[in-house]
Amino acid sequence: MFNNIIDKLLKLGAQQADDIEVLIVGENSFSVRVHDQQIEAFNYSDSKGLGIRVLIDGQVGVSYTEDFNESALQMVVREAVANARINEQAEKVVLANYPEVDAKLELFNESLEKVPVEDKVALIKDIDRIARKLDKRIINVPYCMYGDGKSIVHIANSKGLNKQERTNSTYSFLSPLAQSGEEKRAAHAFALTRDFSKLNAEELAREAVKNTVELLGGQKFDAGMYPVVFNGETMASMLSTFSGLFSARQVHEGRSLLAGKLGQSIASDHVTLLDDALHPTGFSSRYFDSEGYPSQSTLVVDAGKLKTYLHNTVTAAKDGVHSTGNGTRGYKGDLRITPSNFYLKPGVATRGELFSAQPRLIEIVALSGLHSGANAVSGDFSLSGEGFLWENGERKHSLQMFTVSGNILDMLHDVQAVADDFQFQMNTFGAASTLVGGLSFSG
Repeated sequence: MFNNIIDKLLKLGAQQADDIEVLIVGENSFSVRVHDQQIEAFNYSDSKGLGIRVLIDGQVGVSYTEDFNESALQMVVREAVANARINEQAEKVVLANYPEVDAKLELFNESLEKVPVEDKVALIKDIDRIARKLDKRIINVPYCMYGDGKSIVHIANSKGLNKQERTNSTYSFLSPLAQSGEEKRAAHAFALTRDFSKLNAEELAREAVKNTVELLGGQKFDAGMYPVVFNGETMASMLSTFSGLFSARQVHEGRSLLAGKLGQSIASDHVTLLDDALHPTGFSSRYFDSEGYPSQSTLVVDAGKLKTYLHNTVTAAKDGVHSTGNGTRGYKGDLRITPSNFYLKPGVATRGELFSAQPRLIEIVALSGLHSGANAVSGDFSLSGEGFLWENGERKHSLQMFTVSGNILDMLHDVQAVADDFQFQMNTFGAASTLVGGLSFSG
């Protein structure tokens, strides 16, 4: 699709720099939000841009453009070359013709591109209508949304690398509001897929309404230490919030608690964490990262022991190891490290076995304040939450909003069991229900 542009840039780069890399990203997204059967928001966007990196005497220069005409291509190369000549970057950047990965991933569904807009709007209106009628305590559905998107990534360099891939996906999300007396509670449900036909309005509405009305009747409870069961969504949220601890760049910058802990125990032996860009059902699966480096499944923590940090080629060279394929950059940005499909490996226990493991515990089903209430450097957190009190394996009642506090490494060391109800969330992180020995709670 972009081969002519790639060829022009590689020729221009060969005339002015030692090496050149070209990254082209095209994105398309659609979303519609309804409220009380009326379209509240309708959005469509289509964008593309290219970024280049050039190497001159070991120094890197970057530049980007969203204009693909001849003069813009010449200008973006000149700017990158000028930036390289004034750069004093100490990090070593190496371009290479990395091999293809031996995997078969289903990243793009052609049928999704053929779904009429009318069908998308009809689906989200059905979800809204059904949710409002399922329970008389549902007084509103403030947020009901459908969205889909696709992207194309093309990366090439002067060493012979030339790779391209397309991805697409679709999702639905709703959050009903329920009321009983003066109490109001809200929860949500979502579906994420690459197959429009798998979005079921009835199932999604029922799940969201069930999650919402179950929170009604929240009661106070005594502050103190309680055993905890995080459901899969909240456990994945915790992993997402603190995933930067596993970044080699943050380790190098002194911003990770895990510095110097390779080979050491950082969690209980129930904790195995993987970053798997080749996962068959992951929505961050890919054949290669933003450097063209082949994707892989990386065992990050094995039965509690830290096996590796996440690397791009720059941090890997600094540590004398191989990249883990986690190099990430947009066409405008610098090279970073981000997870792909990062998840807690499911266990063999059932959810019921987790709730029966302690005579009294709290189930956490929602967390908020993850940006303001969590310190990704120290690992400390103090978060608002919602959930339920369990006694002797039975759910007793919902709880009023509470604050749960602790430290992420202490929490991982205190994991006592992981269930088998694994699911990826909408933010590329995944987990199953997880039992933690104790966290601090206050009302």
